[in-house]
Amino acid sequence: MIWGRLLILAVLAVAGAVACNSAPKVPVSTAALQKAYWGLPSAGPAADVTSQVTCPNGYPCDVFANAANYGQGKLNYDNRLTVIWTCQPQRFVLSEVVNSGLKVRMDCVGGPPLVPRTISILEATWGAPNGQTVDVTQQVRDICGDSSWRCQVPAMAYIFGQPDRIALTKTLRIRFTCNGQTTPGQQATENSVADLRCERAKDLQ
Repeated sequence: MIWGRLLILAVLAVAGAVACNSAPKVPVSTAALQKAYWGLPSAGPAADVTSQVTCPNGYPCDVFANAANYGQGKLNYDNRLTVIWTCQPQRFVLSEVVNSGLKVRMDCVGGPPLVPRTISILEATWGAPNGQTVDVTQQVRDICGDSSWRCQVPAMAYIFGQPDRIALTKTLRIRFTCNGQTTPGQQATENSVADLRCERAKDLQ
């Protein structure tokens, strides 16, 4: 009877080991800061604070939306912090926009490996609905690079500018392909993020 129980336990242990070994392996990911912006959306290039963001303890890294961190003594709750970072070897470009007083957690998304598909930016525009728009294709390409598998693009005026003087919420519209195949595209309203992804059903490797 004892030997029978021991045999059953041994079989279960082997089965568990096989199940664990057959699970997809999640690659170790390394984050790296790409760009950081702080201030009023209308600040333009002056909002670039990339050189002022440090992660002394490495990644994951918290970046605080705090005026004092960027040499501003006067508090303004309309200020926003935008951080863009990369994750390798997943070839992700991730980003987040937060209001004053909050923080961005620069970290990389885990998960099982997917069938890789490369994003290519076809066209991008920025502007108000039924108003003036500007071509921002190159700016979006600069953010996404030419080999990303996922790219989050912040729709921020200090990145893309103010194409008109009408006080309407701007929209970022992006057309892109996945491995050369045209997608429905993506858009994001001002102060949010357009998430360009190529995953499909049954894409687990």
